[in-house]
Amino acid sequence: MNTLSQQNSHYITPNKTIETISVSNGVNEKAFFIYNYNGVSFRVFQSQQTLDGLWKGEAEDDQHFETEKELDVFLTQYEL
Repeated sequence: MNTLSQQNSHYITPNKTIETISVSNGVNEKAFFIYNYNGVSFRVFQSQQTLDGLWKGEAEDDQHFETEKELDVFLTQYEL
């Protein structure tokens, strides 16, 4: 099981944030960028480049979750 740690949180508006989450299994580590809309929609981006596409209207999120619990399960079980 992976461990998660929040590296950064940027508030776009009070209801929209971009969080950088580090996922580690003790050997490998990967950063994910999470677009959190009002705590009811979580879009996961695996690179800064794909996240940047969100602002250009070209976003292709890697994963989408409707609850924080679903997001946590995905991140803790992600194979690094």
